[in-house]
Amino acid sequence: MTAKRSSLDEWVRRISEEEMPIFGHTVQQVVSVAEDENAPTAALARVILQDASMTARVLKLANTVYYNPHAQQISTISRAVVVLGFTTVRSMCLSIALVDSFVQGSSRDRLTRELARSVHAAVQARALALACEVESPEEVFIAALLYRLGDLAFWCFGNAAGDQLDALLKQPGYSAEQAEMEVLGFPLRQLTIALVREWRINELLITVLTQPDSKDLRCRIVLLCHQLARAAEKGWESRQVLELTPQLGELTGQNDKTTSARLHQNARDAARIAGYYGAAAAAAVIPLPRGERVVTEEELSLPEYPEPDGMLQLRILRELALLLEEPLSNINLLLELVLEGIYRGTGMDRTLFALLTPDRQRLAAKFALGSGRDTLTTTFQFSRTVQGDNLFFYLLDKPAALWFDPARNAEQRRWVTPQLNRAVGRAPFFVAPIIVNDKAIGLFFADRALSERALDEESFQSFKHFTQQAGLGLSHLAPKRR
Repeated sequence: MTAKRSSLDEWVRRISEEEMPIFGHTVQQVVSVAEDENAPTAALARVILQDASMTARVLKLANTVYYNPHAQQISTISRAVVVLGFTTVRSMCLSIALVDSFVQGSSRDRLTRELARSVHAAVQARALALACEVESPEEVFIAALLYRLGDLAFWCFGNAAGDQLDALLKQPGYSAEQAEMEVLGFPLRQLTIALVREWRINELLITVLTQPDSKDLRCRIVLLCHQLARAAEKGWESRQVLELTPQLGELTGQNDKTTSARLHQNARDAARIAGYYGAAAAAAVIPLPRGERVVTEEELSLPEYPEPDGMLQLRILRELALLLEEPLSNINLLLELVLEGIYRGTGMDRTLFALLTPDRQRLAAKFALGSGRDTLTTTFQFSRTVQGDNLFFYLLDKPAALWFDPARNAEQRRWVTPQLNRAVGRAPFFVAPIIVNDKAIGLFFADRALSERALDEESFQSFKHFTQQAGLGLSHLAPKRR
């Protein structure tokens, strides 16, 4: 027994620390935000916005009929959290992070089928939970999505053990659990339980896995929807699907015909959502009625970095105006919205807001968006010196926006210092102080250092416009906070 347990521990350690550290980190970030009662919704937005690909996928999902049946236009992550709710966007974030971990791993057929089955079951479970009006449908979604997390992780990172188990499963006379015990010494269900506990993801899932006979309706929904996802792989007219349909209909009080139509639509939604998550291969094998195809390759393509978008800029500026009309406007939310406007609307790689201390002697990053934002936030820390050789303090004392590019403007070379290069690198950047009641309180910084795309005059003007709106907005809110 001890040998088997240590083997399970080793698999958990390997997957958590070596194979899926990014997913584990994202889970920790999202869970810490969820557990902090004082954390603003902007904290969740920052977790998402640090990844341009995740941002684009969350917004695509937020504008689907599945998540947004009233078709409210959602242009920003902050707006998505407000309109759809914290738990819904949190669910999207965890799901995308999970899919990212697996689509970059092995291309094993079993992994693709497991991922397709998990997404299909999760979408069916959320729809059923909503119809049954149970508590927290998003928790039901995550529980169904991760119900076979151990299987997903194993087929992605199993290597030689995966080959051995795959070969054994193809032999007659072996059940899945018998084969798993022979190759691993433990069933993959135990790996799922251990990983879910390690990452503290979902208490409902622990109940489903350890108490499958629980009377909790949410547990039954998860189990039934996994049975349905597997049965549908044999065809929507198969005996297994026809037997499950009335059981699912009984939960919602609908007849078989209505239930069947709803299940078919959920399958279409699942294929589209799997594609938006980034799992195109899984989307293609989710069983659809009559062999339909609902997602095109064009719909799934995403830019690596945000592209300038004039219409998005206008929508974010409109959201800023609406925010300032609210009686309890939030300064942090305003700053986040401006950052998102610069980052996504102006099409930058990295965007940062830094705040000046009350004694005006230190400048430190407060919020940042874009890839590597944690590193940028750490390095963007400056203290005023007697020499007065810091570009940012110069701009704060004599407030003016600047397009910093020493290669094209020789006069700017005097501001190039080792500290500046360590903090932000050598690429050109935009910087603008924030003026509140005629006094600079901090600044915005933005660049395209990661993609090495050129800066341009139109982007600089857009950047300046957003920073000016930030100053006006903060000046407007300042009296309300006295």
